[in-house]
Amino acid sequence: MTKQNPDITLQAITANLAALSDVLQVASTRAAEGLKYAHQGEQNMAIGSAYDLDELLAQATALFGAAMALHRKR
Repeated sequence: MTKQNPDITLQAITANLAALSDVLQVASTRAAEGLKYAHQGEQNMAIGSAYDLDELLAQATALFGAAMALHRKR
């Protein structure tokens, strides 16, 4: 087994964290939109705005896991 190149590892971690940040930004925006609609009494719009949060959070978990796996691999 060969040792990982630290520069490539850091680039990969950086890419995963950048993607994680993007996914979490989208999730935050959707949750905020859902909350806005909920405060307006628009239940269907509130749930519709947040409908895919489970998928976004699964993506975020996977990206974080990948970054941590890269970090831990030496």
